[in-house]
Amino acid sequence: MDDPSGVALAFLRKAASVWASPQVAGSMAAAVVALLVAARVRFGPGGIRRILSAAVRTDAVYTAFYLGGIYAFLISGPLYRLLTGMVDAHAPFLRLGLLAHLPVWAQFFAASIAMDGVLYWTHRAMHASPALWAFHSVHHSSREMTALANFRFHAGDVLVRGLAQFVPGLLLGVPVWIWLPTVWIQVALDCLAHSGLGWSYGPVGRVLVSPRFHRVHHSADPLHRDRNFGMTYSFWDRAFGTAGAEAGEPAAYGLGADPLPESFLRQLAHPFLALTRRTPRPAVRTAAVAAPPEAV
Repeated sequence: MDDPSGVALAFLRKAASVWASPQVAGSMAAAVVALLVAARVRFGPGGIRRILSAAVRTDAVYTAFYLGGIYAFLISGPLYRLLTGMVDAHAPFLRLGLLAHLPVWAQFFAASIAMDGVLYWTHRAMHASPALWAFHSVHHSSREMTALANFRFHAGDVLVRGLAQFVPGLLLGVPVWIWLPTVWIQVALDCLAHSGLGWSYGPVGRVLVSPRFHRVHHSADPLHRDRNFGMTYSFWDRAFGTAGAEAGEPAAYGLGADPLPESFLRQLAHPFLALTRRTPRPAVRTAAVAAPPEAV
């Protein structure tokens, strides 16, 4: 049997290599900056102390789980290696490199828009499917909007989104050194979008998801929950009739009369218990989607 101390040391080295990777380090820096900026703007100099609630502590555990590389080490890393190995062995034709002929700046924007489009439709499917909603409802369980609420996602939810992007990512074939900046920017924008701020980004908010645009999506009112599905770009909602925004902050956030416990482990168990009980999610209110969007 291997020396336990040697196994532990090897694990720590592997963890350190993950934490020091550009994707994790850059994403962590983006999340911290977004958290500090949002806390300062919302609550002033004592902002960090004001947000140290039970909900934020739960969000911090999710943040550590994802940005700390635990999810990548346990789930996404092994699965990605398995899938890419299968592609190389059985379907190398999927590596088309569709964007390889474009300038760097064009690859950057084309990849960002294309992959966000995949996420938009995946997000809508998560709200429409009772099975997927069981996992996605964990993200909507947060009753306080701060930058770290961006990371409150069930592992099954993240897995579905990652699988949805896998084949498009192969087809586009964007190099890592181009793709990484899109990840960092997306993390920063997503953290700000979940900050609860009233920022609209002005004219830019017609393109990018602003905090004011996205906080409607987290309203406890089901009429609002099925609006504003865009992850990074808001024009998907405007193009497909799911945009809607309000001038004021929602009266409450979360799942309304069906809250989840503020516990990382109990929230991980929730989807499986919900599916066992066959608990349906609230029906999509088509009237809410059809309502004319207000100015952001």
